[in-house]
Amino acid sequence: AFNAQNKIFLSEVRQQGLIPVIRSYLQLYTSMPIAKMAAFMDLDVEEFRTHLLRYKHKMYTPVWTSGPLLGGELKSVAGTDFFIEGEMIHITDTSVARPYGEYFVRETAKVAELNKSFRSMISHMR
Repeated sequence: AFNAQNKIFLSEVRQQGLIPVIRSYLQLYTSMPIAKMAAFMDLDVEEFRTHLLRYKHKMYTPVWTSGPLLGGELKSVAGTDFFIEGEMIHITDTSVARPYGEYFVRETAKVAELNKSFRSMISHMR
């Protein structure tokens, strides 16, 4: 049983070996010929296409929102997505910008409340 699990695990590790490299290239560009990106990675076009499809498959996971526990909708966990049209890769940024302004206002309000509490404690100590 151990050898079978080890074999499956090592196969999965090999499959995911190029995922970080592909992700870094996808984050740099908005579109690029497949042949050019394959050349950057020293792969032939068909092998690179296989790695691209593997990347796309591995970067989607089911996310449960409601309904059966094993159900769910596939969502991308990568910050970028792409589609292939002919011999071109078209890349889009799918990450959602964090609402920094709202966070800053909430944290400022917390600090103001703490400051008010400390002043109240100090005035009661006198």
